[in-house]
Amino acid sequence: MKLYIIGAGGHAKVVLSTVLEAGLSVDGLFDDDPKKQGIDIMGIPVIGRISDARKRGPACGILAIGDNRTRYRLAQELSEWEWLPVVHPKAYVHPSVRLGPGTVVFAGAIVQPGVRVGAHIIINTGATVDHDCLVGDFVHIAPGAHLAGSVTIGEGALIGIGAVVLPGIKVGAWAVVGAGAVVVEDVPPHVTVVGVPAKPLKRV
Repeated sequence: MKLYIIGAGGHAKVVLSTVLEAGLSVDGLFDDDPKKQGIDIMGIPVIGRISDARKRGPACGILAIGDNRTRYRLAQELSEWEWLPVVHPKAYVHPSVRLGPGTVVFAGAIVQPGVRVGAHIIINTGATVDHDCLVGDFVHIAPGAHLAGSVTIGEGALIGIGAVVLPGIKVGAWAVVGAGAVVVEDVPPHVTVVGVPAKPLKRV
């Protein structure tokens, strides 16, 4: 089955690089930006809009979309697709870990034993996920963010660049942890926290 990437922006470049470094072939990218139609990105052509991907029926792909809600929506719209998990060869994922469909682990990331990882998760460059964490679907763990042991991250949450989540903490669904924050207590769903220690900013 051919492999396609949904998205052709900056994040998609890193996803594409990860896929190619992992030794896989990509047959094309889909993106809604009219300026990107027909161009090549790292030698791979943008072959149509995302609506064109829908018309193809079942296929194998990766959602290269950084925004969690958009990734969630597209996964529903393309529910008949097979979603491939990919690990960069310079990342470390313990053999006990099973990655959910469409999850991508970028270069320099570390995922330790006992971690449970859902679908369509981004474990970005240099991020670390320590032992026994539970990471829900559509989460983005941004570059350089660190989850200590036994952390739970709810569906769709964003852990910002360089943020740290202390052991045993629970971050609720669709919450946002700001860049550089240090989370020392549980974060409710749909709440943004920032600072050291992290404090609520607003509901999202």
